[in-house]
Amino acid sequence: TTHTMASAFDAHAPAAGFRLRGAEKLAFVSAMFDRVAPTYDLLNHLISLGQTTLWRVLALSWLHELLPPNCQVLDVGCGTGWVSWWFRLLYFRRNLTVTGVDCSEVMLEHARRVVPTAKFVKGDVSKLDFEDDFAMVTTVYTLRNFPDLEQGLRELYRVTKPGGCVVILDAFPPSNWVMKRILQIWLDVVMPVIAKAIMKDEKAYRYLASSIQNTVPPVAVERALRALGAVDVVTMTYTFGTAARIVARKPKRAE
Repeated sequence: TTHTMASAFDAHAPAAGFRLRGAEKLAFVSAMFDRVAPTYDLLNHLISLGQTTLWRVLALSWLHELLPPNCQVLDVGCGTGWVSWWFRLLYFRRNLTVTGVDCSEVMLEHARRVVPTAKFVKGDVSKLDFEDDFAMVTTVYTLRNFPDLEQGLRELYRVTKPGGCVVILDAFPPSNWVMKRILQIWLDVVMPVIAKAIMKDEKAYRYLASSIQNTVPPVAVERALRALGAVDVVTMTYTFGTAARIVARKPKRAE
């Protein structure tokens, strides 16, 4: 299996990897994250000049009203377990049960070391092995890696409890052309030099840069969530639109 997954990553150019769908995209992304897991958080931090951590703190704090005591939270594409760690730290009085799911076993091993008491399971966002038990479903910097964006959003929404909400944080290509050009120069000219210095596999960085510049805009994610039946869909943007948090509520059954 490892050989097949590794060859899935090796078989495609970075930009082509972003455009893959279904099982091929899942194999490509899983193999890539298995390979880059140790340096991935650092790379994200450098790409955004530390903004990724700031955006996470801004987006995932002050959510007390959306988190009833003793509720369950699902973090999809949990990576190294940051959301589980942060929610336990910040909302400790809520006594939350946070489950992290990811397609990369190596990422999950890191997550288990970061938060040994949390639950982390291997899974595919396109077919989550859960029922609608979660008061909140989060996904952070993952949309570009979904094997199928619409199906992934459908699954996030499905496993959300009626009355609960989906919280998405991601980097998006800015709509402002000046910021778009600055981002392009940063990602295509400056960052490859830094990536080469810290990563064994520069190709993973190329995929990341390509995917950041080609991700669908927040309005497309909002539209897809509303089409699934979500209400009170609210988007908050950060740093000139280079990142956004989308919160969408699943109506209670009586609504």
